[in-house]
Amino acid sequence: MVATQAYMLGNKALAKELSMKGQLYNLQMKAAHEKAREAIYLQRNPFSSEQGQDRLIDLHRLQVSEAIHAAKAELALMMSATRSAGEGTNHGLRWNRPPRQGLSRGIVADRR
Repeated sequence: MVATQAYMLGNKALAKELSMKGQLYNLQMKAAHEKAREAIYLQRNPFSSEQGQDRLIDLHRLQVSEAIHAAKAELALMMSATRSAGEGTNHGLRWNRPPRQGLSRGIVADRR
């Protein structure tokens, strides 16, 4: 706001300096906010490293956008772990079976 006032009064150098300071403070605030969000999340979600265990994700005290971000990150981790655990177990075999005969083909064959 002060940068805008300086610009309106014709002091463009001061306006630019104040604008740059404001942008720097904004970046520092966002970094501190992210650090606090992560600390809150880790404090409320001390997961053990054991796999196969049900995991509840506590998103309490996070803002909606932060909770969505945290949930998406956890889901990505779980999906990644699931994919890596499923490698080499022949899960793709179901796609190698021959195609099924359709119902109409069976009915036509029975009428002949």
